Amino acid sequence: MYAFEPKTSKVRWKLKASGPSTSFAEMDRAVVFGTREDEWIAVAVDSGKVNWRFSESGSDPQCEVRTAPVTDGEIVDFVAHDGTIFALNRAGRKIWSQQPSSPVTTSLFMYKDVLYFGAADGHICGLDPATGRPLNNLATPAIPNGRFAWGSRGGVETEYVFGIEKKDGQSRGVLLKFSDEFDRLLWTQLAEREWTSEQPHVWKDWVIAGNCKGDIVAYRADSGKPAWTDHVKGCIRSFGHDESTLYIGVQEGTVYAYQPSKFVH
Repeated sequence: MYAFEPKTSKVRWKLKASGPSTSFAEMDRAVVFGTREDEWIAVAVDSGKVNWRFSESGSDPQCEVRTAPVTDGEIVDFVAHDGTIFALNRAGRKIWSQQPSSPVTTSLFMYKDVLYFGAADGHICGLDPATGRPLNNLATPAIPNGRFAWGSRGGVETEYVFGIEKKDGQSRGVLLKFSDEFDRLLWTQLAEREWTSEQPHVWKDWVIAGNCKGDIVAYRADSGKPAWTDHVKGCIRSFGHDESTLYIGVQEGTVYAYQPSKFVH
């Protein structure tokens, strides 16, 4: 693990850690991440000093990639390889842990003082991050999958997540939109293939999704109706954007800069 000076690209410090396998969450001037051994580490941003280490569930024999930890600045939450959700304080001490009744199928999502996750039984669940107490539970028509996204339009906030519909031995992709704080499901859109981009990408008036065949579909955020489609070569894993350009990252290593000017209205 390395920390760089942004202006010079010089290495500020480096840390040897056993197989980091998550992205980072920043809390109290430290970055928190998980390893393939299911150890969770907080490292001071300025010095690279290890503030704390936490491990309780043991190493993962499958060496699967962990989902990223999330934090509100006071509490950090993560899912261990055995499916247990842990909450730690700023000192790395356990506040609570619990094993959900149905396996977690999404990344955790900390939003407006609620810890959300999708479950294999087709529900979006919300917990109190301070106590682990259940707060809400919303049934969905698909198994939630990947990372959550949110958008704001006219002062109204909404949330999105991909899902997987399994029927007759086939798996199809679903895009789901929710009213704020997952109060209710607003619309869904079904696709022939599962979406492989890490999360629904909200840009301009669209919600954009990509699959492993290189297909890009932009849905209208208000109605869910398809707005435009396109295609790139490769299995789409991620999107990014600035004001005028959509960036597309594919598994094979190519990054595309794409300007859908003919679709802008």
